[in-house]
Amino acid sequence: MGDSYAEVIVHDEKDVRGKQLKLGLAVLTIALLCYGAMFHMTLFLIGVILIPVTIYTIKNRYREYEYLLVSDEIDITVIKNKQRRKKIRSYSLNDLQCMAPVRSHRLDGFHGNPGLKVMDYSSGNPEHNIYSMIFSCDGAIQEVKVEPSDTMLREVKMRHSSIVFSD
Repeated sequence: MGDSYAEVIVHDEKDVRGKQLKLGLAVLTIALLCYGAMFHMTLFLIGVILIPVTIYTIKNRYREYEYLLVSDEIDITVIKNKQRRKKIRSYSLNDLQCMAPVRSHRLDGFHGNPGLKVMDYSSGNPEHNIYSMIFSCDGAIQEVKVEPSDTMLREVKMRHSSIVFSD
């Protein structure tokens, strides 16, 4: 059987609190600098200390997830600020128990498990085609949320047709 290959890059849209944090830190830093420069030197120094914290927070908020399917293995990588890549995890499709859309009733039996770990590597946008992949690895059950392309979905379905659903 030939090797299968698919690659998908998804922008993380679910970081609403991060956007609010960025804005709040920037406003607080500017307010402390302005108010401290005019009235109180201690507040100005706190504002100066917050400048690198604010810059770091603003700089590290953009995230993308990359899924790379090669043969029977899917690698998930996070890309921060379109510069730094960090491999999160590799999953073997031999450990795949079920793959279905997030709202599918086929996942109900797994969601009742109290030891289920949920890992969300999707954009978080409910309008997108988000799938849950249930893996049994390291003695635990994990739910991995991804947004596969049609090619990736077709490749996984071709190899594991009895456990991949698209209802």
